[in-house]
Amino acid sequence: MLKRFTTLSPQKNMLFLSFLLPLFVMMVIYATMGVYPFGNSTLLTVDLGQQYVDFFSYYRTTLLSDPSAIFFSFTKSFGGEMLGLWAYYLMSPFNLIFLLFPQSMLPLAVTLLILMKVSVSGLTFAHLLITRFEGKGLLVPSFALSYALMGYVIVNQLNVMWLDGLVFLPLIILGLEKLMAGESGLSYSLFLGVMLISNYYIGFMICVFLVFYYLFAFSRQEVVGPNNLKAQLKHFFTQSARFIGCSLLGAGFASVLLLPTFYSLLGSKASYANNLIDWSFAYNPFEVVSKFYIGAFNFDQMPSGHPNLFIGTVALTAYIYYFFHPAFSKKERFTSLALTVLFFLAMNVQFLNKIWHAGQYPIWYPYRFSFTVCFFFLLNGFRALRSYRPFPFSLACCLLIANAATAIYVLKEDFEFLEPVQVLITAVISVLVLVLLMLRDQPRKWLAYALLFVVTAEMTANAAIDLFRLGYVKQDEFSDYQTNLNTMLADVRTPEDTFYRIEKTFQRSKNDSFQANYAGINHFSSTFEKEIPALFGSLGFPDGNGFIVYSTGTLFTDALFGVKYFIQDKKLPETFYDINDNLYRLNRNSTRPDLTQYNFYSETDRSTTYENPYALSLAFGVSESVLELDLIEDQPILMQEQLLDAFNNQESVEPYFSLRPFDSNVFQNVTSAAGDAQNTTYYRSVDGAISRIEFQFTPTSDNPYYLILDAGIDDDDATLYVNNVKLDYYTTFRNDQVINIASNQQGENITFTIELREDSIRVQDLKLYELNKDLFEETISSRQAESMTISSFSQTHITGSVTIGDKNEILLTTIPYSEGWEVTIDGEMAKTTTALNGLLAVPISAGKHTIVLTYRTPYLITGLSISGISIAGALLLKKYRKIK
Repeated sequence: MLKRFTTLSPQKNMLFLSFLLPLFVMMVIYATMGVYPFGNSTLLTVDLGQQYVDFFSYYRTTLLSDPSAIFFSFTKSFGGEMLGLWAYYLMSPFNLIFLLFPQSMLPLAVTLLILMKVSVSGLTFAHLLITRFEGKGLLVPSFALSYALMGYVIVNQLNVMWLDGLVFLPLIILGLEKLMAGESGLSYSLFLGVMLISNYYIGFMICVFLVFYYLFAFSRQEVVGPNNLKAQLKHFFTQSARFIGCSLLGAGFASVLLLPTFYSLLGSKASYANNLIDWSFAYNPFEVVSKFYIGAFNFDQMPSGHPNLFIGTVALTAYIYYFFHPAFSKKERFTSLALTVLFFLAMNVQFLNKIWHAGQYPIWYPYRFSFTVCFFFLLNGFRALRSYRPFPFSLACCLLIANAATAIYVLKEDFEFLEPVQVLITAVISVLVLVLLMLRDQPRKWLAYALLFVVTAEMTANAAIDLFRLGYVKQDEFSDYQTNLNTMLADVRTPEDTFYRIEKTFQRSKNDSFQANYAGINHFSSTFEKEIPALFGSLGFPDGNGFIVYSTGTLFTDALFGVKYFIQDKKLPETFYDINDNLYRLNRNSTRPDLTQYNFYSETDRSTTYENPYALSLAFGVSESVLELDLIEDQPILMQEQLLDAFNNQESVEPYFSLRPFDSNVFQNVTSAAGDAQNTTYYRSVDGAISRIEFQFTPTSDNPYYLILDAGIDDDDATLYVNNVKLDYYTTFRNDQVINIASNQQGENITFTIELREDSIRVQDLKLYELNKDLFEETISSRQAESMTISSFSQTHITGSVTIGDKNEILLTTIPYSEGWEVTIDGEMAKTTTALNGLLAVPISAGKHTIVLTYRTPYLITGLSISGISIAGALLLKKYRKIK
């Protein structure tokens, strides 16, 4: 390899080095961290560990064994369209690497994927510098390394789908530069289309940046011929027309994915957008200088922080030098300065930030477009150092003073992510860089190597500091969870042409169903339809923007959503995990004593599986009164009561859920001014002493008892117990939860305890309900008699039969409503409607019927047509240019 390297052209050598340097640096860091196969660690942390790795497993399964799941899948919550999820998470061409690895080796595949994207981004940036900006020598890999390992990359490498933006941005800019030079714009359109397909979200941010870059590129051009206002305007409009036309052509290439995705977004991310115009600053503008120091990052910078702008001292110094460089016109430098000011405003002013994020404030990972700003800095910094002009001594002095001032400022402000040693190291490097730059006009060959060494050392140190500040999942624990989950599912997996759902009292992530390929209910993604969390929140489940957790189910919700099997982890002693520290600890997040109402089915050494005799089919007949029900906020038992009434044709004369009083209340070191024990604020009496509120009752039957847990009770404010055993529940929730605290415990004393962790706590809506199991069984039995018997099943095509006993009924499905679902009854197209603001339903008559449900992705054919027309137009344009 070394021999071949010496025979390559200087340009190819620099390209090769621009690829190898970031690869080598990251491999050394990963090896030092002990990332598998160098150790027992993985890169699975935060969203990469809680979302993406599960989607990658689904990616493998879908492409290798179930292609229909590309469009719709019942592994997503209780069913959901998938093209939007593919467009956001899985369309990167780099993801094909996952097909080369077994599921058990996914963490290793993820590591290689990140290494590949980081290295190729250095390669494409170097290609841009050499091809269009006369790049040569070691300055090319120096800046390519700064680009590939910029602070944005290191901090956001866990968001692997965003890294495609860094790979394709230089290629898009290269195409735009050719377009601006009068050459063909097809390469620009092609790579823009590839980027929009690879990740439309980052692609949108690049599109915004391209508008500004176009203005910058235009400012560098000189009008050929008469240099008057008319000629300049003509030139501007001509260039703008070509820029807009080729940009639209690129979007046309990607329409096959963009149109269906846009439709999907209307029900997910876009639905959370607001029209609030806020011109306030997110932080003190001077604080942004802290992000130019080595290792300017910690975990707290993820949910909310400053933009990640670290590009290294050489690149930053070079960009400042660019504004004083006489080789560039005043018009160009003024345009760049105006854009720089605009970029910094966009990374601070709330409204501008929201626009660049497609109309939404990001949840975690702020200023996701900052890589485009860094690109602009790096490109112009490279252009400034490309010519060997003496570095001004006066500028060096000014920069030294500025470095001292900023160092004093950040030390005084005491940023949590900056230690004094980081500030000192950055200051020393700044002085060293200035000395090297002032010596560049001297005929010393070692200077280029010295600059490359400084860049490599600084970018390596920054990456190491940032990455070592995060915690990661261990390889053996991840593998253990995969193995055990598959073992638990082995005897309950859905047979062919059948359908039911499976849930658990524990989870590694909310997307376990993607990892193990089964129909569950939990889900977490940025493309989640908003109607589903709203429905589950009204039924008493933890929910949020983009997630639901099926941790607080009742006998009725288990039946409603067809949960035929429920897996409960066994409470193992601590010594078990102490002895086997390589095992994944199953942490229960659900308290379900009512599972004892089900039939024991099987067990493993770490779990017990129950079979639910009340589970309903995917579709069943109910009274049309279900269409009149609206979702109720913070009254989950009432919501379930009304649903059961609709299931029973409103014929029940007694309630399914009956309110039961607590027998007694016991207070320890708490006081309250109000007489109502359940709707008041409690205060700690003596500081430092244990403060508890106990609510006691004795079940009068073996029926399940459910407690309403107020959404205002935060786990930071209180610890909850049942019979002095810590309550297992999902602690992040925004609506009242339904907690099962007793079942098959007639005559036993039950104590629910709230232990204060703060000086006060507000307790309200704390109500206890008993489910009438006999009445529930009677109602569910009648619905089971009208359930659809499935004869064939796939993710997008379901066939079955159903016998409806009463007139004026609705065939209710537990499939999320979408215009993509078509339903035929006895061969005739049926008009679909929505129930409970989110479920697919169809009017149906009495009698026996054959039902066929088919899913077709909305606007997919339209998008495909536009893409086809765009490709044909591009080919004709290319042929026309050849003839011309």
